[in-house]
Amino acid sequence: MNEIALSNNLAQIELEINHHKQIAGQSIWEIGRRLNHVKEHDLAHGEFRGWHERLGLDKDFAYKSMKIAKELPNVETLRHLGTTALHLIATLPDEEKAEQLDRIEQGDSPTVRELQELRK
Repeated sequence: MNEIALSNNLAQIELEINHHKQIAGQSIWEIGRRLNHVKEHDLAHGEFRGWHERLGLDKDFAYKSMKIAKELPNVETLRHLGTTALHLIATLPDEEKAEQLDRIEQGDSPTVRELQELRK
């Protein structure tokens, strides 16, 4: 198997990690968007879960990504966050959600622990 060699340049590795984090956040939102579309338009009642499981998407990830796509804007500033943080923000009451989105827009990213405390 031919593995691609990684750089020994720390700045390059940081750049690559940030790039992949952005892709991951964008992908979560896009997957949720597509799952919402299929659930709302394409399958008969009761077929959705079997369909997404055949794709290799477990129930928790599928429903979290769907909630994220419905509740959060698809903006650059959210793309570095993972599924857990995005889902926590998406499930906050509207006022708290708006505060966290403003905070992120200002460049301050909440931790998962902080978001969990807000939900309590």
